[in-house]
Amino acid sequence: MKIIETAIPDVTEENLDEKKIELANVIISSFEPLLAEIHVKKTREEKNLSSEIEVNKERISKEKVEIQSLLNEYEKEKKIRKTLEAVSKVDPVKLEYNRSLKNEIVVFLRIMEKLSLEKVSSYLQDIIKTSNKNS
Repeated sequence: MKIIETAIPDVTEENLDEKKIELANVIISSFEPLLAEIHVKKTREEKNLSSEIEVNKERISKEKVEIQSLLNEYEKEKKIRKTLEAVSKVDPVKLEYNRSLKNEIVVFLRIMEKLSLEKVSSYLQDIIKTSNKNS
């Protein structure tokens, strides 16, 4: 194929800017549907990820509360075990002579499951002090 050069321009200087704008519009119009489709997909993904994040936050919050309650229960059981160990170390002969300590221990053993962790700790300290005084 032979190319022939002529002095007739395809585009005149007067409409050069218009032709550039038309060419840009053609290029944009060919890519616009692709960009719009990609934008819609990304928007959907973003919404899905946002909803997943909210669900995970709620799940984590519930699990945190459950773990905290289990930890509190464990601490209470640990204090109760220490209390029972302290009570088991009390000499039964001395316990017979100290009726108030015996009554206090009996009452405490009956209600310790219902008490808060702070009260169990307080009673534990009292029993240890009293048993150490009697030892």
